[in-house]
Amino acid sequence: MRLKALLGILLTILVVASLAFKPATAQQSEKVKVIVMIDRDSFDEKAVKGLGGQIKIRYKLIPAVVIEIPENAIEKLKSVRGVKKVELDKVAYAYPGNGVGRPPWYTPTQPPQVIPWGIDRINAPDVWSITTGASNGVIEVAVLDTGVDWDHPDLAANIAWEVSTIGGVVSTDPADWYDGNGHGTHVIGTIAALNNDIGVVGVAPKVEIYAIKVLDDRGSGTYSDIMLGIEQALLGPDGVLDADGDGIIVGDPDDDAAEVISMSLGGPVDDTALHDMIITAYNYGVVIVAASGNEAADQPSYPAIYPEVIAVGATNSTDGIAWFSNLQPEVSAPGVDILSTYPNDDYETLSGTSMATPHVSGVIALIQAAYYNKYGTVLPVGTFDDMTTNTIRGILHVTADDLGDPGWDIYYGYGIVRADLAVQAALG
Repeated sequence: MRLKALLGILLTILVVASLAFKPATAQQSEKVKVIVMIDRDSFDEKAVKGLGGQIKIRYKLIPAVVIEIPENAIEKLKSVRGVKKVELDKVAYAYPGNGVGRPPWYTPTQPPQVIPWGIDRINAPDVWSITTGASNGVIEVAVLDTGVDWDHPDLAANIAWEVSTIGGVVSTDPADWYDGNGHGTHVIGTIAALNNDIGVVGVAPKVEIYAIKVLDDRGSGTYSDIMLGIEQALLGPDGVLDADGDGIIVGDPDDDAAEVISMSLGGPVDDTALHDMIITAYNYGVVIVAASGNEAADQPSYPAIYPEVIAVGATNSTDGIAWFSNLQPEVSAPGVDILSTYPNDDYETLSGTSMATPHVSGVIALIQAAYYNKYGTVLPVGTFDDMTTNTIRGILHVTADDLGDPGWDIYYGYGIVRADLAVQAALG
């Protein structure tokens, strides 16, 4: 009897204990990241903490923060004083090619230089007697991607700054921004591989590059990290938006903001805060270029679809539209079987609108460098409808090879970009 009584007591204790733990488990909620547009003057941070939230990123250039918060507290967060809009953080991806890479212990022998077919197709070599993208450090292209192999012998001289924003943390530690994927190094090579006797050559072989890692080594990244990458492109290595206080950051030798932002990435979903950050960059005069996407969809992905962004479609070596290229780009460029630089001092052939995008970014760098070297300033960005030579977008439109229906069409946009005609138009 005593044994039975003792067993009964133990069983009761176990049942009570298990019941005691169940409510705590049930009350737990998975934490998620949200991008929150705020009124900085009235935003109640204490209320956020009271909901179990933590601010992970504070943007400097737009009134927004990123908050990690229990999922079941999001509705309450929307009611916190100073909160204007709450959106779940989203994921964007590099548009992958078909490269296979090589093992890390492989040490390639540098091959003799070739001019990739895409560089030749847009007639970039015809411009190099006029401009190579060099501008005494004024014109920089920020590549938001998977990082860079910074000491690649065909790139190293043009890499001016490396930084990572992965996880909402701004870091210049090489362990954080090194390209463990290959996508970013490939994109950068198409823009700025050196004109030497090895490997390949880029569209603008002497332009300075900001390698900003916003995508991890799997090729994916959050919208919030991309926003932080755009902000870093504007602030530059010194972290100051407008060092001389003249209200001009693009084409200003006293500031180190990027003149071009190149994004060979995209996602399927709109986001107010991401768009606001892009509008901020656009309003400062930064030319923003993005891949239209590889889904064979009837419109570009985000952020390429935003009106402030130049969406780029991909073509093949016979000027046909690549089967995967999303429709309704603004312009097109070579994006199939593109040879470029790759990590571990190597080279790789990839395809995608990711590969088309840097051709356009490189052409813009050539235009701005040539214009700055002649006039001491840069051209304004312009709009989708521009058809004059007074803006970057207008120049791209009127000088492109118009291969579809006359004017803009859903397949080629305004056509395949031409570096030679674009630079000539910019210089009058």
